[in-house]
Amino acid sequence: MSSLREFRKSTGLSQDNMARNLRVSLSMYEKVERGHVYASRAFMQKLKRAFPSVNIDIMFFNNEELEKAGETDGE
Repeated sequence: MSSLREFRKSTGLSQDNMARNLRVSLSMYEKVERGHVYASRAFMQKLKRAFPSVNIDIMFFNNEELEKAGETDGE
């Protein structure tokens, strides 16, 4: 999931630090970031709580049309 990786890098966090911030295991975080498993609703909620400005629709659903139109706030 390249947008999750890009976001993490933009925050300057390692995978381990991001996993700790989200209170998920490093293994789970790595699997989601690499696209080996889909992010669960709980994972997305933890990300949104930790980083309120994150647009979940764009991050996980790659809804570029929504991003362009500004039709969603990511919740």
